Amino acid sequence: MRVIRTLRVFFRVLVDYCANCSLAGIGNIANRRYHWSERLFWVACVLFSWTGAFLLIGSYMELFRRDAISIVVESLNSRKDTVSFPSVGVCEMGYTKQQYPMLQQLIESFRQNEKIDYNYDVEEFMLRLIYHNLYNYGSIKSYCAMYKDCTDCIPCPVSGYVNYSATVRASCTQLFDECSWNGQVFDCCRYFRTIQTTMGSCFLLNSVQTVEKYGSRWLKMEMGMGAARGELLLNFSRATTAYIQNEEDIPHMLLTTLQVNQMPEGYSGKIFITMQNIINDPLVRTVDKDIRRCIFPDEDTNTGYVKYSYSVCVTECLKMAQIRSCNCCHHNMLLGKHDRSPVCGYDGLNCLDQRDLMFPQTTIMQPWRTNGLVCDCYPSCTEHEIRIVGRESEVERRTGRSVLIKLMALPSQRYRRQIVRENIDVVVSIGGILGLYTGASILSLVEFIYFFTIRFASYLVTEIQEETEAIEDASSDENVDERVTGS
Repeated sequence: MRVIRTLRVFFRVLVDYCANCSLAGIGNIANRRYHWSERLFWVACVLFSWTGAFLLIGSYMELFRRDAISIVVESLNSRKDTVSFPSVGVCEMGYTKQQYPMLQQLIESFRQNEKIDYNYDVEEFMLRLIYHNLYNYGSIKSYCAMYKDCTDCIPCPVSGYVNYSATVRASCTQLFDECSWNGQVFDCCRYFRTIQTTMGSCFLLNSVQTVEKYGSRWLKMEMGMGAARGELLLNFSRATTAYIQNEEDIPHMLLTTLQVNQMPEGYSGKIFITMQNIINDPLVRTVDKDIRRCIFPDEDTNTGYVKYSYSVCVTECLKMAQIRSCNCCHHNMLLGKHDRSPVCGYDGLNCLDQRDLMFPQTTIMQPWRTNGLVCDCYPSCTEHEIRIVGRESEVERRTGRSVLIKLMALPSQRYRRQIVRENIDVVVSIGGILGLYTGASILSLVEFIYFFTIRFASYLVTEIQEETEAIEDASSDENVDERVTGS
């Protein structure tokens, strides 16, 4: 009974709403004075109009998702605007013609008695574990399998690779000889701060991943009309690779475009670069990352690093792929003392080696690939465009290595990322489409809510009262009839 009453009241409110609502055409459909053919005509018109509005709104939202952001080029004011020299990362690399005394001492410590000869295969195995550039596919098993459980030789270690790597790799003071900016010498290890990467322990200059920007350990390397020169000279005692990068980036074994190798003794190189900066309008942050297709470094990304960058995302992606495939990750992937990720021993490294996850192909950075590992990573919204436009190198008769990184000229233009359509533009456009096709407005929504809440409740109460009065009247009539019959 209650369900029937509620449905009857709902139908009454629906008819009342259709007869009195402000939406175009609905009142003509509900008007019973019109012939059924006229009402059918208005049904077709309303359906056609609402379908057109739906399709047009869908097209607009798709356009908003694809073209909400534009990048324009604007000129720089050379008298006021300054340019910061890019960040630089330095990683020690393995070099087969270089001696590693700490590694030799480490292998000697594995010797069980003095009669056992030095094991050069174990040395080659350790070099490939500690220095990623010396690794080649299949080398884990080929160098270590025969010495894994031997008793009459120096055995191949099957665990503890994190400590071995920290023992053998050079510290900052061992790696750097001298650093200078525009001819002014500075303390290398004060400004180059250590960080863990896919290349092992590296050192970053002016990176937001390691120090506070413009803090006490941030080297001021800004250039303008007053100081247009930009030359960074780095001298090393061991084989290294220098990475020219953005301040939120980290060195990565797959990002090789802006890297410079200083392998042989006496190497002296010069690298000439150009820069094109990019800035973002404040409203860019209000647009979803899937629409603007970039992520700001300070946005929450749930990574092991302080800031987000494309290289950070690729590093995390590779680490997760290793854990997913072999239940452990390479020891270079441990991001500090508080990282509790499972570290691979010998069996885990052999698993990574066989599945080509130690040094995978660069196709993992191409999201359109469908085979193998895919890293769907967005670039950073603050990435500058850095290009190497020239290289010079020579080998001198000396023991050290050096590289000079020089900015060829101050940029005269920069990119600006700005939004084409704001959220308020979406509201206005959708409101205009609905108003054009259906006559709807914000009051139409209020009207709909009013009819199906307040008026529905009012009609329901009235219906209940009428039923109650009808029952009482019927009961009174029965009592009167009984008294008349009794008399």
